[in-house]
Amino acid sequence: DNGVLAQFHDAFTIQHTGTGMQIHGTEGSLLAEDVMTQQPIGKLYLRRHADVEEIETDPPENLYMRSVRLFNQAVKGEGQPAASAQDGIQSLAGALAVAESAQTGKQVEVQS
Repeated sequence: DNGVLAQFHDAFTIQHTGTGMQIHGTEGSLLAEDVMTQQPIGKLYLRRHADVEEIETDPPENLYMRSVRLFNQAVKGEGQPAASAQDGIQSLAGALAVAESAQTGKQVEVQS
């Protein structure tokens, strides 16, 4: 109803390709290259028309170590985990909607 169009493709069956994600909007596009690996690598770019600008991000950090560190801090009451229970619930709702849509061939609203 709000005009947002989303398309997802997730596969790890092509041996020699990079990973990435693109988010497109009316003011520009975010292009992320090699960001969906277990290694803390990758680059983020903002494209507006013909202009492409690399976006600075936090220094690379081992993703497993980061998750464990944030979880341990949360247990001590010193912060939040990398993903909250609400994040997990929303991820499950999205996955269930995708499964239902694939099974029925119909658009399925993601419950929030």
